[in-house]
Amino acid sequence: LDTQVGSLSQQLNVLKASAGEDFSGIIGSAVNSVVTIRTDSAQGTGFLISTDGYIVTNAHVLADENGFLAKSIIAITSDQATKSASFIGYDGNLDIALLKISGTYSPFELANSNKVEIGQKVIAIGNPLGLGFSVTQGIVSQIHRTGSNGLDYYIQTDAALNPGNSGGPLINTQGEVIGINNFKVSSGESLGFALESNYIKETVNKISQEE
Repeated sequence: LDTQVGSLSQQLNVLKASAGEDFSGIIGSAVNSVVTIRTDSAQGTGFLISTDGYIVTNAHVLADENGFLAKSIIAITSDQATKSASFIGYDGNLDIALLKISGTYSPFELANSNKVEIGQKVIAIGNPLGLGFSVTQGIVSQIHRTGSNGLDYYIQTDAALNPGNSGGPLINTQGEVIGINNFKVSSGESLGFALESNYIKETVNKISQEE
């Protein structure tokens, strides 16, 4: 795992250099709130939303090739600690899953996505292609885009999304989450989509009440 995740200090230097001045001051704290999600059949990204270890990710990250819940779910934190993650629940329509790991953490703040504006700078943090924490910068291209579920709940961004970015945070220049990176259009080079943060809040609250 150490070889695959790599040295966090080296990664932070790369992240800060690639993010530019708007984001360099927040990358360190932001990465501390991001986790790698690994199952027996897939890999993706998640992020912490509470001090006591609740994690949000995409539900499809946790599914095996037959669409069933993976037998083993591991979360790797920014300090390279490997944690067994408990599955709390999911919403298949919005592709959101809630996990829990032990420990105390510094979580992300979920911004009010109604305040997101077209043209504002954003950054996507994830683990594309198993390369460990990496970052891509872009802008909000459009808001309230319609997803394959028929719901206009998505932020369109030109920040590059690759396999492994699924479930990672899309953040603003204040380091707040405005969306969860969900999917890209395969025929478009710069067409990524993130579920807006207000719907993350709503869905997580619903899952928590069903626990």
